[in-house]
Amino acid sequence: MNKEVKKVLSIGVLFLAFSAGFMMAYFYNNFANRDISQKPVIDIKEKRDIIDENTPIIYEEKYKKCGHLIIREFDERQNIEGKSVEQIKLIYTEANDYNISLVNDSLIIHRVIDDWCEEDKNKCRMKEFQGRIAIYKGPDTKNDVLLRVTDIYMDSLPMELQTRIEAGEWEFQDIDTLNDALENLDEYL
Repeated sequence: MNKEVKKVLSIGVLFLAFSAGFMMAYFYNNFANRDISQKPVIDIKEKRDIIDENTPIIYEEKYKKCGHLIIREFDERQNIEGKSVEQIKLIYTEANDYNISLVNDSLIIHRVIDDWCEEDKNKCRMKEFQGRIAIYKGPDTKNDVLLRVTDIYMDSLPMELQTRIEAGEWEFQDIDTLNDALENLDEYL
């Protein structure tokens, strides 16, 4: 066989092999019984920017003085329904210590308050004032206010109770709880 015939024959065999591979791939992709669903490369969801009655709202109040974070119901929902996040940011501004964000289709309203939380503001304690039991209200012993002085003298109380009052251990969540405890001390008048 001469060289040219071998060359043509080799090219023909390569062409036939390429064609056969191409046809097999074509038939496999188009006619094979496969149940493969194609998934998108990027899942693009329509971003909901308008707040409606179904939008969850998380309202957080962070109190600087006590450090408490309180999550509560947002009372002004009617002011923001039908508005976009950008419109809401114009109402509840960063200058007024608000931070507004939309996370996973939930509106988060975060507010920083330079004060004590209500629970800490309402704390009450008994302390000594000029030899008598006095009632103070406030978040702690350094930031409380004298409400009233009772007629109960400190030295009329049992020593254990005097020690606890002097140590600041007689602290109560509110004035009603303190008044209940104070009624029990009436016998020392």
